Amino acid sequence: MNQDGDEAGSDPPDRTPGPALPPATPVPRPPWLKVTSLLAVAGIVVWPILALLGLLGAVPATTVVDVGIVAAALAYVSIRRIKYDRAIAVFQADPPDDDPD
Repeated sequence: MNQDGDEAGSDPPDRTPGPALPPATPVPRPPWLKVTSLLAVAGIVVWPILALLGLLGAVPATTVVDVGIVAAALAYVSIRRIKYDRAIAVFQADPPDDDPD
């Protein structure tokens, strides 16, 4: 018996991938969303460095907290808008069937 609880000579589990997912629907992004998402990514990348500098005393703690809050807010707004746009695109690509009664 191996550590998975299977017999030593048993066949390995079937790990073949299932059916391919349909390609994502391209959704045009407004310019403000491109800017906010890039700023959110920049804030997420810079925040740990600022936190380290804050621990060393080179950057005020309020600056570290402010950058973290702004980066989180920009990421939240960007993600919500992208999800909203995708939901609209999926609905338009595959509208529900209306039953004429």
